[in-house]
Formats: sequence, structure tokens, C-alpha cells
Amino acid sequence: MKETQKKLLTTITLLAAILLSTGCAPKNANGSYSSAYSYHPYLKNNGNTKNYNSRKYTKNIVHTNISNKIENTAKALLGTDYKYGANGPYQYDCSSFTKYVFSKQGINIPRVSRDQAQKGQYIKARQLQKGDLVFFDSKKSAKVSHVGIYLGRGNFIHASSAQDKVTISNLNSNYYSKHFKWGRRVTNMSYAMK
Repeated sequence: MKETQKKLLTTITLLAAILLSTGCAPKNANGSYSSAYSYHPYLKNNGNTKNYNSRKYTKNIVHTNISNKIENTAKALLGTDYKYGANGPYQYDCSSFTKYVFSKQGINIPRVSRDQAQKGQYIKARQLQKGDLVFFDSKKSAKVSHVGIYLGRGNFIHASSAQDKVTISNLNSNYYSKHFKWGRRVTNMSYAMK
């Protein structure tokens, strides 16, 4: 397949996903969504194409797209200096880092980690997906005092006071596994559009 055709197919697929997520695509008599552009040739199971014309699948496409952009924005800041109370662009603390990264996707979250910990959908550790916020307490207090962004496979990116920079750590490490509180998902479209 030529590069131009691949780009066109990708554009049509994304447009169909956006139309489905906004309710702009017409429904069939049985309540399912379909159009001339709703077929996705790469989603197959044992040679049989599955019916992926659902809001759940569309939300997954949108979530993955936003999550990848969040990851790229966050990783571009790796090594940036940590400073408590800093708001960027050359220094961040944990919550100004997450606020900045999410703002680049049009998602406005509060400035302070304990307030960020109340926004979006509550997520348990086993339910974490790339792009979710992850929250921690400290040795001194059980209250939320730190936040990062989950990257998948147990890894998260954060502005770390211990490392004095934006870095990637693992939730399964001794310290973070003991102090993990919960995750929050603010990447769903209904929340991001507010």
C-alpha cells in the first residue's frame, strides 16, 4: 500500500472515531454505528474481522491517542530540574509538571497534587493505563503529597524531589509500592472537553 493511501486510511479511521465519539455518525436500526468509513482493516481475529463499531472501541482509540501525546510531552521534559513550588518551563515540582503536560492536551487540572487527586475517574493500581495520574503519600503523612503520570508496565514519569529532576520510576520499587494511593483518569473526552 502506498504511503499516501496509508495516510488517507488513517485519516478516515480517525475521522470515523471522532464522529462516533461525538455522536455525529448515524445509527443503524439495531443501534450500532456504521458507515462506509467504519471498517478498520488491521483489526482481525483468526482471519475474521470483528465488529468494532462501538463507543467503547472509539473511546479506546481517543484515549490511546491522547495518552501517547501525554507520554511524548512528558518524556520531552526528562532531566528538567525539580524545584518545589516551581511552575516551569525550566524547573517543575511534581504537580506543576503534571499540570503542564496535561494542559498541552487541553486538559486543565488543578495546580496542587491533593486537588488533582480528586479529579477524574478513580483508578485502582491493577486498572492503570498509560496517561493516568498516579498519587502517593509520604513517610510523614498518609495524605496525597506526590503525583506522576503512568506510562505502562509499572513505570511512571514524575518530577522527583529525591532525584532533583524529571525522571522515570517504577511502581513496584520498594518506596513507591508502599506509598501508592490510587490513580485518576482525566483523559476521557467528556472530562477533557470541560
